[in-house]
Amino acid sequence: MLTVESSLEFDACFHFEYTSTISSYEAQPEGFYYFWGEKQLPYTPDFLVVDKDRGSRFIEVKPYTELENEEFRDKFSCRQRSALEHGVPLLLVTEKQIRVNPILSNLKLLHRYSGLKTLTPLHLMLLDIVRKSGKVRVRDLVHETGESSSTVLSSVISWLAIGEISSDLSAAKLGIDSIVW
Repeated sequence: MLTVESSLEFDACFHFEYTSTISSYEAQPEGFYYFWGEKQLPYTPDFLVVDKDRGSRFIEVKPYTELENEEFRDKFSCRQRSALEHGVPLLLVTEKQIRVNPILSNLKLLHRYSGLKTLTPLHLMLLDIVRKSGKVRVRDLVHETGESSSTVLSSVISWLAIGEISSDLSAAKLGIDSIVW
């Protein structure tokens, strides 16, 4: 269970959870001290993210409007320098990267289906068809199985949620016209 401080941080977790290169993430990791002028101040990043390709990174999540604040920008720059001295870059992420749809709404939908507990014969049939076909539209899976579109879509989203099949979550809201592979 993670403890986050804002709804924006909560939404960032959906991206972390479903990005295949992210192996782990931690909210409110152990912080560090940084110098701002003559003062030494404590700082705790919002997240520590471990990416298989890029390594560890601290993430600070803020509303875009915070960038207008000169003091925030100055302190953040000092925090970035100190983070690099600790060997971990510090990145700033705003709602302009987090609250992008249809990606965020698709990630939230995947999360609702992530607790796949029982595999039905339909689940197994769909996985088999997708693996044999390569890329296939959900509509074609409905036609091939003879099942209702809602039942097929639900099963497909379950597979997407656990990473057994893929789809372009940025293309459109997941639905009957989505392409999966």
